[in-house]
Formats: sequence, C-alpha cells, structure tokens
Amino acid sequence: MWTLYCYKTRQLPTFVFLIALVFCFSGPVSAKDKSDMVGTKAPHISLFKLKNNKYYRTKKLIGKKDIVLSFFATWCSPCLKEIPELHKLSAGMSDIEFILINVNEKRDKVAKHVEKKGYTLPVILDKYGVALKSFKAESLPLPLTVVIDKKGIITYYHSGYKPGDEKILKNHLEKI
Repeated sequence: MWTLYCYKTRQLPTFVFLIALVFCFSGPVSAKDKSDMVGTKAPHISLFKLKNNKYYRTKKLIGKKDIVLSFFATWCSPCLKEIPELHKLSAGMSDIEFILINVNEKRDKVAKHVEKKGYTLPVILDKYGVALKSFKAESLPLPLTVVIDKKGIITYYHSGYKPGDEKILKNHLEKI
C-alpha cells in the first residue's frame, strides 16, 4: 500500500530522500588522497625481493637514504610508461633508493616481465597487496609513487602516470 501511495502521489518516501541526500553530499568514497598521506610517518615494508627471495625492509634504510617506491602491475599500461622514467631518474640520483613493488601477481609472471622489459631497479613482491593497503591506496589507480625521506616521513604521494609526472618527481627529489 505504501508503494502504491508513493506511486500515485509521485512522492518519494522520506527515508529514500534522506539516503539520496547522504550520497549526494558525502562525496566519493575512496582511499586517502595525497594531502592526507604527505607528512605522515610511512608504514614499514617487509617483503620478498624478486631476485634472491630475501626480505627487503624499508626500516633498514630510514636514517640513511630517501626512498622512492613505485607500486606497479605487469598489466598496467601507465606503469609501463613510468618505470623507464624512474630508471632514468635513478641513474642520476645514487643517494636515493628506488624500489619497484609489484602488486598482486605471482613471482614467475613478474620475473618474466622484468626480464623482458630489462628493469634494473630492485623489484619486491607485494603478492597479497598488504603494502599497498598500508599506504591506503588499494582503491587508487596504479602506479602509485611514494617518496619517503630519511626521517621516515612521506613527502610525495602520487597515483597514476602521465608524461611530465617524472619532471615533478625529479623536482621534488632535488628539494628533499
């Protein structure tokens, strides 16, 4: 009977109207954006390296080097464009540790991809996306590039890639 009443009078029930208002004004539901992450303490990463199956731990580098992390996947076309740019950047910045973090893929697939593409930067495996989640980025597009300074603070947080992003990253790295 209630639905018939609403249909005849062409009025929405009050609760439907309130729900619509909540969705309209609450904004999109997403992971923290870069302004929320920049300036916060970076979570520690402890994942296996692709090459030798030993642990890579960011905790060991804090206080010694700035770190650039790039979360990627083999199927991600923006990642395929960003990674060669990271290689170029890393060549001129030996005091900064550049690390590629593969997300949610099997070791064999990643190893074949890395070999085929000729990546020389260290690759670590985030097989279950745990590290990506710790950076509040599981719903963001890849690649995700994060810079952690020597104090362990996130100073740069950028999702996606378009030509020119590497210049912004380089500028940032030169200032920290």
